[in-house]
Amino acid sequence: MITAQSPIWRRAPSPQLWLAVGGVAVTAAVLAASNLSYDLPLRDLVRVSGPARIILIAAAAAVLLTTGLAPHRIGRWELLGAGLGAVGAMAVLVAITDPLVVALLLILIGFGWATRRGGRPLAIRVRGPAFAALLLGVGWTFHGTSTPEWLGRAAALTLALSLVAAAGLFPYLQHVDPDEPASNSYLAWTGFFAPALALTLPYRLLPALTPHQATVFGATLVGLGLLNLGWGVVGAWRTETETEAWRCSFLADWGLVMVGTGLFQPEGFAAAYLALLAIVLVRLPLYLWARPALLRRESPAVRGSVSVLIAVLLAGAAPFSGFPVRLLLLQAATRTGWPLALLLLVGMVLWIAHSLRLARTVGAPRGRSALGLWLTVVISLVLGIFSGTIRAVAGL
Repeated sequence: MITAQSPIWRRAPSPQLWLAVGGVAVTAAVLAASNLSYDLPLRDLVRVSGPARIILIAAAAAVLLTTGLAPHRIGRWELLGAGLGAVGAMAVLVAITDPLVVALLLILIGFGWATRRGGRPLAIRVRGPAFAALLLGVGWTFHGTSTPEWLGRAAALTLALSLVAAAGLFPYLQHVDPDEPASNSYLAWTGFFAPALALTLPYRLLPALTPHQATVFGATLVGLGLLNLGWGVVGAWRTETETEAWRCSFLADWGLVMVGTGLFQPEGFAAAYLALLAIVLVRLPLYLWARPALLRRESPAVRGSVSVLIAVLLAGAAPFSGFPVRLLLLQAATRTGWPLALLLLVGMVLWIAHSLRLARTVGAPRGRSALGLWLTVVISLVLGIFSGTIRAVAGL
């Protein structure tokens, strides 16, 4: 007889279970509708591109990896429910082709995420998604050839800022509460939810912009990308707390993503795509492996060869996931101008300084957690070695 005190009920709280089932069902329905939309009137409303499908698969894989093998203090069922529920919300956002509908959904999803328990006030937590939706709605309303040129340029600027705000990057940074549950934290939005939006939203916006508006859009992304790259590599090296160092490392990765997107070159888009996959499948899981040490406020200690290996991975060295990103991005930047390539190269060199610091917080987990850590390393190797195949599957 199953009672309220049975182990089954303790292991599988019903709200998290239903949220996980709902996320899987919504994702399956969206993908099915996208497959049918080529022959039905839905083709103008719902469309899931190749890169979007890959990022959804990557997000689901990251949820399963971290739920099954992450350290126990994270809360497995809570992480599974929140993660798969977020995948369902991501599937809806990447499938909708109308940016105004995306803006509306972003408000609803952001508010739903903000109402989950956490240390930060509700108004603070919902501010980023709400402001991103506002910028997206205003920018899309005033874009196009029928508006005055100055207003169209301002709209393009607003659209680019909406993408930065949706990811929670500088200048829209929020305080990171290390005691907040992993599934509700600010870094969960930046490292898990926002990559899918960043991978698909530019493809929705760029075809509708005039050449002058597209130039403003791209220049804004490149400029803020360089700013986030510099802020991230220096901040992760110089900041006092390890939690803040991890936050800055996400900013550095996102800096590469924005620069690659703003260059409007195939190599740049490919670099952004690979970097977003690495954020979801590599950097975020490593952050979750480091959370137990961050929660205990432990001073990082050298852990030998494991820390060195993780440091090499985080530094973007060959043959790990960050290496093809850097090669493609430098190739695209060189075509644009050598000063831009030089700035990127300086940022990549400075990147090495904080890699060992972050690797020490991961430490040397044991048992199930050790298996998860090594699987993350293998995933990074696959992304680095087979980057060409992964790009071809996505059509990039």
